[in-house]
Amino acid sequence: MFNFGEKIDEFDFKVINEREARASAGIMFLFGILSIFSVFTLRTLLWVELFSLTFVFEFFIRTVINPKYAPYMLLGSFFVANQKPEWVEAKPKQFAWTLGIFLGILMTYFIAFDVVSPFRLLTCLTCMALLFLESAFGICLGCILYAKLNIKLNRCPGGVCEMPVKRKVKGRWLILALTVALFSVTYYQLINGRYAEVKRVVIVE
Repeated sequence: MFNFGEKIDEFDFKVINEREARASAGIMFLFGILSIFSVFTLRTLLWVELFSLTFVFEFFIRTVINPKYAPYMLLGSFFVANQKPEWVEAKPKQFAWTLGIFLGILMTYFIAFDVVSPFRLLTCLTCMALLFLESAFGICLGCILYAKLNIKLNRCPGGVCEMPVKRKVKGRWLILALTVALFSVTYYQLINGRYAEVKRVVIVE
């Protein structure tokens, strides 16, 4: 029961299914975003506090007991059950999830003692950013940090243990800048249009 990672005949080290990890990160990110929205819509911190507690509970089970029994991991494994497993070394994940525990404990401290400060918001946003990066792009920052602190690792998520050759895409910064400019102009036009419409309604009334 108390075990971190699975033993696969193909590898001589314990592994974690990266697909399940990313799926669980996506589910946690979704619940986290919904809980943050509830602050503005329902005017309550209840759901944010509940999510913070489940955050700590999830990573505690993953690192101390077994990832198989963690609720979000179980839910994530349900959605990717028909997909081929993507095995990665368990040690970097264990290190990253241990960092997640410390972030969760910090949030629990803020909740328990009703500490309101910018650092509390920063901690929450950091947790959300880490979940988003892992679920959307497969970037495990804790795993990357673990790779920087060790000499040799095997099969890290995204191949961060190796030295990949960076592919140069010509004009990528120009494309990115044009995309940002396009969205900015569109957003500005929409805001101005809505403001003008509201102004006309007020004048008519």
